[in-house]
Amino acid sequence: MEIRGLLALVTGASGFIGGRLAERLATEEGVRVRALVRSTKKAGRLTKLPLEIVEGDLLDPQSLKRAVAACDLVFHCAALVRETGKKKEFYQINVQGTDNIVKDAVAAGVKKFIHMSSVAVYGLNPPDGADEDTAFQPCGNLYCDTKIAAEKVVWEYHRDKGLPIVVIRPTNVYGPHSKPWTLRPLKMITSGKMMLINGGTGLCNYVYIDNLIDATLLSTKRDEAVGQAYVITDGIALPWKEFFGCYAQMAGKPQMRSVPAQLAKMVALGMEITSKFISRQPKITRQAVGFLTRKACFSIEKARRELGYQPRLSLQEGMQITEQWLREAGHLVKTREQQK
Repeated sequence: MEIRGLLALVTGASGFIGGRLAERLATEEGVRVRALVRSTKKAGRLTKLPLEIVEGDLLDPQSLKRAVAACDLVFHCAALVRETGKKKEFYQINVQGTDNIVKDAVAAGVKKFIHMSSVAVYGLNPPDGADEDTAFQPCGNLYCDTKIAAEKVVWEYHRDKGLPIVVIRPTNVYGPHSKPWTLRPLKMITSGKMMLINGGTGLCNYVYIDNLIDATLLSTKRDEAVGQAYVITDGIALPWKEFFGCYAQMAGKPQMRSVPAQLAKMVALGMEITSKFISRQPKITRQAVGFLTRKACFSIEKARRELGYQPRLSLQEGMQITEQWLREAGHLVKTREQQK
């Protein structure tokens, strides 16, 4: 499928993944991009790009109908991504919001709908070697469970309405502008609050943002990808000590403390109980402890085989680009050499 010259709507375009996808579609792929944002005030970096910015909300059907009108492609990247929160809010944004945009995509007759899902559909304790055939695993975590429900909505419209869909399931996405896997760990390291669990021996399944966008574009261009889901990682899993260690080196604080998993769970339980009385989200949960100690590795063999996907940028290259952005954006103090 030739996408050059087509009109594409990108939801969540003011966010990390949606923003980079919109940028590459507009500047590298010759696609006419319509970027959907909840507020133009938060669309700063998009204003410098050759694309159309429109305000809209996943829970406002009229704004979505206007946004989808005449579009050939829809990239649905918008979602509520948090460890904890209110159940109603998660379901409204991640499930009802997805149903709203998919419904309008069907009515508009889009040529392809690319749904940005997550390996969170496999729960917080997936089996080693998990791939596209691994069953969904509801686990009580609101993000995981609503990503499962959102995918079910998309698959239903594909099956019953013939909507041509592709589902992308990335792992932990890092890179410039990433809050959960770049800015947050860096902030914790620089403030001395980063604590590895069990020495950071649990496995981190990561993907650099541009590798994820590469895979997404490959799936968009390949007609055979319609009706398929793809797990996307950098093809390797590393101990958290090594992944977070990249940020620790950037910050000049290579030594990170460690606590046993059992102690971490006890502390997390205390924070969870306290949070119910002070109406504040706990800094760590028992589920998060489990997530950081698991040793499962995801398989990307299907993406390699069917899409020809090959992670283009290594961890070293991805982290070099990320460090440069962090310094330029003021998140890291510049070296004397860079200040010249």
